[in-house]
Amino acid sequence: MRGGTEVEALVSLLMTPRWRGLHWLGTRLLDGVPSSVCTSRTWVTAQLSTSVPDVPVETLDIVKLLTSELVTNAIVHSRSRDGLLFVHLGVSPPGRGAVIHVEVLDVGSDNGPPVVRTDPDGDSGRGLFLVDTLSRRWGTADAKPGRAVWFQAPYTPSP
Repeated sequence: MRGGTEVEALVSLLMTPRWRGLHWLGTRLLDGVPSSVCTSRTWVTAQLSTSVPDVPVETLDIVKLLTSELVTNAIVHSRSRDGLLFVHLGVSPPGRGAVIHVEVLDVGSDNGPPVVRTDPDGDSGRGLFLVDTLSRRWGTADAKPGRAVWFQAPYTPSP
């Protein structure tokens, strides 16, 4: 699926109210190709560096890594491969419990929901293990024909 129908499905999922109290920094439309992994990291870094300049470097590194994992999964495991996907970025107000929120929206998959794999000898499958380990929380939201996979990384502003 490529073009108008795919974009309409992703926009519909994007506009579904799921999060309150977040300040949205932006949304980036990407092609479902491997080079978009690097593009997503660069975009998230630029948005956070401009809008939330006091994010610690360690937190920014975690957000970039986890964004890469979710975009890679969308490209490899969903019908967004060679199609389109969105990266949606938001932050909660600074203070106790502040988070950086990243969602990757794809056009869905014929497979079930994403699963964390912990097989130490497996050839792949460690992406969601990293997301599960390094984020405060993560999850999915299905809206046929799309899916959002999101994470929230805690941050304490640098002094």
